[in-house]
Amino acid sequence: MGIPSYFSHIVREYGHIIKKYEKNKQINNLYMDSNSIIYDCLFKLLDNYNGDDEKFEKKIIEAVISKIEMYISIIQPTNCLYIAFDGVAPVAKMEQQRNRRYKSYLEKEIKKQIDPNYKETWDRTAITPGTKFMNKLKKIKTHFEKNPKRYNLNKVIVSLADEKGEGEHKIFQYIRDNKSQHKKEKTVIYGLDADLIMLCINHLTISKHIYLYRETPEFIKSINSNLEPNKDYILDIPKMAQILTKKLNNYKQPSTTIEKNKLYDYILICFFLGNDFMPHFPALNIRTNGINILMSAYENTIVKKKTNLTDGKKIFWNEIRELLEFISKSEEEYIREEYKLRGRLEKRMLPTSTVKDKFNKFQSIPTKKREIEYLIDINSVGWEKRYYNYLFDIEPTKEWIQRICINYLEGLEWTMNYYTEECLDWKWFYHYKYPPLLKDLIKYIPYWETSFFDKKNQKSVHPNVQLSYVLPRNSLHLLPNKIHKKLLKEKPHYYNNNCKAYWAFCRYFWESHIDLPHIDIGELEEFVENIS
Repeated sequence: MGIPSYFSHIVREYGHIIKKYEKNKQINNLYMDSNSIIYDCLFKLLDNYNGDDEKFEKKIIEAVISKIEMYISIIQPTNCLYIAFDGVAPVAKMEQQRNRRYKSYLEKEIKKQIDPNYKETWDRTAITPGTKFMNKLKKIKTHFEKNPKRYNLNKVIVSLADEKGEGEHKIFQYIRDNKSQHKKEKTVIYGLDADLIMLCINHLTISKHIYLYRETPEFIKSINSNLEPNKDYILDIPKMAQILTKKLNNYKQPSTTIEKNKLYDYILICFFLGNDFMPHFPALNIRTNGINILMSAYENTIVKKKTNLTDGKKIFWNEIRELLEFISKSEEEYIREEYKLRGRLEKRMLPTSTVKDKFNKFQSIPTKKREIEYLIDINSVGWEKRYYNYLFDIEPTKEWIQRICINYLEGLEWTMNYYTEECLDWKWFYHYKYPPLLKDLIKYIPYWETSFFDKKNQKSVHPNVQLSYVLPRNSLHLLPNKIHKKLLKEKPHYYNNNCKAYWAFCRYFWESHIDLPHIDIGELEEFVENIS
């Protein structure tokens, strides 16, 4: 999962916590969120693809093993290596995967149109739990687990796609299950998802010496000239937490529980900027001024009152209301500012001389084709009604707005628990492409301490159900043949290739929201189980 542009924000604001990795650092544990390694190896091998899936997949797996061994030799852990691949995800994540895979299909179709030399490549949607390719990763498990002493380690754990849960959540569950081991040991987490920063911060009470290791992306120098692209860097999480805690306490050293819990408040605040499960508010964009708006509102409400938004487990809804009421007073003004900025981006001329230029221009379509934003028209009376008309395709009755707001509040609680403890409900998801307006949301925030989830639904779906849910029509061949054929015969409406994309208030096409046909997860489960 991820928070768009969050890593760039960290580089800009807290560049001094990012340090080149020094090999002589004594590290006990290396935990790897490893799906990104598969993608990394895939992109380096793609030009060599000749249509032979069997040989190509063998090369990918060999490259993944080599890459993991390279990281082991860089970090040199002395105790435990944990290699985690994504297993079946909660439905909230499956929603995002389904959207993303459909966008990948559309991007592929665009590339075919703009590139005269386009050639078919390996179907990367095969990197989904339950496919034949993911089952082949057993070779990685055998390779690393059979002889930990070869790497001077006491223990090697490889969690494959047949164990439920996203890779990063398996890692942090392991940390929570082994608290005594992590109290004094130094642990390095490898992964490219920006929200790993949040997960690391959140687990500092268990693992005091936790660091995030990642290569820096190509664009890094344009954000911070002191950092070099494609080099190995460590993010000093304890130092970042220390800086944040002081900042959230008006630069005083925290001493009380309330002051220390402000770190959890920070994690919760960032949910309003959007993540894999929840959309961002048009008024709160991390690329522009969103984080500063949130922090300023926090200082003017929660810091002044000397309270918290959360204790890391429960959400204090009264305080959330106060924070959002403060921001909602200026919501219209913030959206107007977004309109002005997007107007400037719309006028910017983009080159089209190369295939890469053309594809980049396509990715910029949300700032060039702004029809829905013009229809909403923030500068005319009644824009709030039009916001719901055009982005939700509804007439905004009180009942509709209440339904949207309650679903969003459920999402806050669900996401908080997912980051801090466990998945509250494996079947829950946010049903809409956009959030409610803040001025509406504050009307439905509870006045008392409550939970939106009565009981925990811990049952994940079967991998074949996840595949049936997230794969676009052209990738259904990755399913067992019986399921593939029966889905196309009896449920073709699930796999419509002519879906509308919504990109109002997005910067790039890959951030857009696809209006995919609704799939009832319970109905799909029953359908797939009956075939199996």
